[in-house]
Amino acid sequence: PTKKPFEIYDSRLPGFTLRVQPTGVRSYYARFGRSRRIALGKAGTLLPDEAREKCQKVLGNIAHGRHPLHGLSGTDGPTLGQIIEDTYVPWVKANRPRTATNTLEKLNRIFGSWFAEPLSAITIERIESWKIRRLNAGRAATTILRDMFTLSSVLSRAVRLGKVTENPIRRVEKPR
Repeated sequence: PTKKPFEIYDSRLPGFTLRVQPTGVRSYYARFGRSRRIALGKAGTLLPDEAREKCQKVLGNIAHGRHPLHGLSGTDGPTLGQIIEDTYVPWVKANRPRTATNTLEKLNRIFGSWFAEPLSAITIERIESWKIRRLNAGRAATTILRDMFTLSSVLSRAVRLGKVTENPIRRVEKPR
């Protein structure tokens, strides 16, 4: 360890990094994109080959357009698309028949890129960044709020069915 944290890059797998903190704590990371990284685990609890394998999976997920942690340690589970298809579509068609088609079309148009990701990937932080991008793109706050409520309806169904513990949209600050 030195006075400042430093990183050691793997020569076999680009993006695989070992970061050493001044305290001596060593952690493995998967680096991708512009200065983005995901912690894979601490050295000692994870062998270098296991961390390298995890890094390959993370980088593969990113290359295929999935959430980086898709399919890794406990993030498996139903995806947003599966929840919508299996439980939300029948519910919305039975309980909201007049608006069901528009609601499902809106979900697909706005959140379609999230369908392949596990529900655990939909976090407060992710929804906040989505909201900020939409505001910066010139969308009205009422439009964004309406879109958030559409996704919130799906996540509330998932909470009632025990697929997730809470609806993260409830804790997101509403646009003004």
